[in-house]
This record gives sequence, structure tokens and C-alpha cells, in this order.
Amino acid sequence: MCQFPLFETLSVIDGKVQNLDYHQKRFEQAVQKYFDCEPTFTLAQILVVPEAYQQGKIRCRIDYNASEFEIKFFAYSPKQVERFRCVEVENWDYHLKFSDRKRFDLLNILQNEEVVIINNGNVSDCSIGNLLFLKDGVWCSPKDYLLKGTQLTQLLEQNKVNLTKITQADLGQYEKIMLINALNPFDESRALPCSQIYFCNLDRKV
Repeated sequence: MCQFPLFETLSVIDGKVQNLDYHQKRFEQAVQKYFDCEPTFTLAQILVVPEAYQQGKIRCRIDYNASEFEIKFFAYSPKQVERFRCVEVENWDYHLKFSDRKRFDLLNILQNEEVVIINNGNVSDCSIGNLLFLKDGVWCSPKDYLLKGTQLTQLLEQNKVNLTKITQADLGQYEKIMLINALNPFDESRALPCSQIYFCNLDRKV
């Protein structure tokens, strides 16, 4: 068994951890579901940002189990996504933030692209976060997401996004697509037109 089967990715800006309460809640829920117990520590107790990472945007990764953890910090360089490629999969389950991401590695994602994962015919997530779609001035997120991210949770609580069932056939109805995750919060300037979604390799299920 892997020593640290679960992990969290957090954004640190100028030494301050972002959305810590949302990450703490997901961390507690994950430990309860996976280990059937309560964690022995909180994220606030273990998150000490080193001096070298006190400026700018930093990516923090915490690998953990119910009683142990490992923390790493990295200078953050955002991925420049220029297009999205649809990939059809069957029966994927990623309801917790598992350290084992071998399935995602099989998607062979290029440097300038991301994927729209279509799980059992329903649009879900991309490989590194949730997806938002714009139609008639309303931002929607697939109700069949693989993992409910902290940014999505916050947007839903603020009533800025609607959960909607979106199938592969529905994608043509939407105007824009946006990737969101802990390090990429809602920002319409990052949205791409849905014309940048490519329907290829849909006959090959992963």
C-alpha cells in the first residue's frame, strides 16, 4: 500500500495559503472516507511556508495519510492551454484526490492542450481541474465531475456557477470553456471559445 495515497494541491500567494478552509474540509472528508477515521492534524498546523517561497504564486503539494504527511513547495508556472481535446473513457472513478494518477498519464496530453474527459458519455473534468462552460451569460459546470474541486465548491456556494448535466452532444451549445483549479481561480480572461474543443480519438476509450 502506498504510504501517502491521497494529496492536496494548494495555492500560496505572497506567503498566504489560499482557500485553506475549503482544503481543510475536503482533507477531513477524504481521510474519513478512505481511512474511516479522523485526521490527527490540521492543514493549518503543518503549513509553514519557507522563506524561499514567501513571494509570488507558489504551488504547495501535501501528500498524506491519516497521521503522516509530506509537504513540497514549487514555484508556479501556469500551463498555457490553447485547445481542449475530447477523450472518451468508461467507468472512471476519482472521487478522492488519489496520488495514483496512472489513468491520467495514459491520456498523452500535449504541452499546449488539455482534455475534456467524457466519462460514460457525460462531460466531467479535465486532467488537472474542473471545467466551466458558458451559455447565454451563465457559467455551468458538469454535474458528473470526477472530483469536486475547492474552486468549484466556492463558486457553487456563491451561486456563480450552475451544476448541469452536459453530454458530448451538448458541447456545441456552449460558447466558452474555462479550466479551474486551486491555482487557477475563476477568470474570464482565461476562457477559450468552444471552437477550440477538438473531437478526436473518440473511438478509443481509455
